[in-house]
Amino acid sequence: MRVYVESFGCAQNLGEGREVARSLAERGHAIAAGPEGADAAVLVTCGVIGPTEARMVRRWSWLAERTPRVVVTGCLVPLRTDILNGPGRVRTEFVPIREQWRIPELLEGPGAIGPGEAAAPPLVEDETAATAEVVVAQGCTSACSYCYSRLARGRLESVPMLDVLARVARARDRGAAEVRLTSLDTSSWGQDLPEGARLSELLDSVAAMPGRFSVRVGMMSPQTLEPIAPRYFDALARPRFFSFLHLPVQSGSDRVLADMHRGYGAATFRRLVSMGRSRLDTLTLSTDLIVGFPTEGESEFDESLRLVEEVEPEIVNVTRFSPRPLTPAAHLPPLPPRVAKRRSRELTELRMRIARRRLERWIGRERDALPVERGIRSSTVARLSNYLPVVLPERLPLGRTVRVRIEGARSTYLLGRALGPAESALPPGGSK
Repeated sequence: MRVYVESFGCAQNLGEGREVARSLAERGHAIAAGPEGADAAVLVTCGVIGPTEARMVRRWSWLAERTPRVVVTGCLVPLRTDILNGPGRVRTEFVPIREQWRIPELLEGPGAIGPGEAAAPPLVEDETAATAEVVVAQGCTSACSYCYSRLARGRLESVPMLDVLARVARARDRGAAEVRLTSLDTSSWGQDLPEGARLSELLDSVAAMPGRFSVRVGMMSPQTLEPIAPRYFDALARPRFFSFLHLPVQSGSDRVLADMHRGYGAATFRRLVSMGRSRLDTLTLSTDLIVGFPTEGESEFDESLRLVEEVEPEIVNVTRFSPRPLTPAAHLPPLPPRVAKRRSRELTELRMRIARRRLERWIGRERDALPVERGIRSSTVARLSNYLPVVLPERLPLGRTVRVRIEGARSTYLLGRALGPAESALPPGGSK
């Protein structure tokens, strides 16, 4: 068969979609570049906020018009499949996240469509990127009052360490220069495993693996990072890992955090950021904030603004609160949309100013950088050892470290010029 696979949402969704495509290719099927002419389509959905969910409905309808058969998986399954209605419903099958392994068998079972006249090429790794996602766990241990993803993915189920290492090795062997360890809450990894290992021990084992690749550790929650923070930051200081911390805070107000059922206060977030920066002097901080939560007043919003001004993250992902079905927060009286929109604009303007100032400090410096993605037109996107992106104007081989000079800064990326081979034989953050 010719199968088209499309993923939306977080790095975990992207990694799961790629794994489905690889498993299909390993069974002899061709992975199509688009839905036209494909025998089936696989859609990995995201339902994190209302507008995204609406986009998933439109995308499903679009795919159902173009392919004889559609398999829907991801966060809309099984809780929100009722919203996928239309003529394509009779040709659509739904597969829960933790059963994605059976998608190839499902497509090969009764009702399978034979190969078309034109054979698509076999699956090759994405030629526009030298990255790979490695999912280390499903679900999480939190009970956030607004979060739909935890309902879709369930309670924490960590991938055993040896299996994680095997997945990393497969990514390395396929040529990934950047491996992204990902889950809903990466720092909770291992809490449910009988051997008692935690994320720091997993990183120690990944650091000891042979090969030329660097590792970015994904999103984590303050309440699960705090108990392991000293050992975690020690592990992150190893050469293989990007000096990068994605730590969502969601609000600067302890009262709102309590209403969100986040399980920590703003002081915990501040402590963890301070610890990380004291141990990793070039650490890049990425955080997430929700504006317009139903119990967020002007004073609580001001606390979020002050937190961002104080901590100065390089990256802030700003999201307007969106009530999600089946969550406790969906029953709270909403704020007027104009209020949430204004707060989103104010916080976005602040974080852009701060990020621009933080990134401008790098202008004039020379550093080694790892090209990992094709940019627009003829450019290349490379990563410094702290994961800041540097846009280089020319096409460069992906995965081969170069020396760059930083010549400009925007609010979300740096501008640079390649000077030649890297001073180190290793990628930034890499090990032999």
